[in-house]
Amino acid sequence: MSTLERNKTKNTPEIKASLTGNKGVIEIVGNSFPENAKSFYADLVDWLKSNEETLKEVEFNSDFHYMASSSLICFLDVLRTAIQIAGDENCTLNWKYEEDDDDILKVGQNFSKILSLKINLIPY
Repeated sequence: MSTLERNKTKNTPEIKASLTGNKGVIEIVGNSFPENAKSFYADLVDWLKSNEETLKEVEFNSDFHYMASSSLICFLDVLRTAIQIAGDENCTLNWKYEEDDDDILKVGQNFSKILSLKINLIPY
């Protein structure tokens, strides 16, 4: 089993990525405005690539409270990497957002317009 874990900080979300069989599950919760978003999300891209031979399915469970534009672009790269590895039909993004958080909802809606993976918009 291959795992990646990053603790949440004031500026970065908690990340837990695990591989069970051929399925990767990636949990991301918190704020995302690191000083260097590209470097921060590179770990996740590297994790996906290091498991490329095994991954047949990828599920993202996200609950971003705030997301800077640089993080948005880098997370988009993570999603595109997963699609390249497992195929759009085998990737799912569960996009959780607070009911009254129109900004985070809009990000999820925009992802659904530009990406071909399955996206579930989940209010709470």
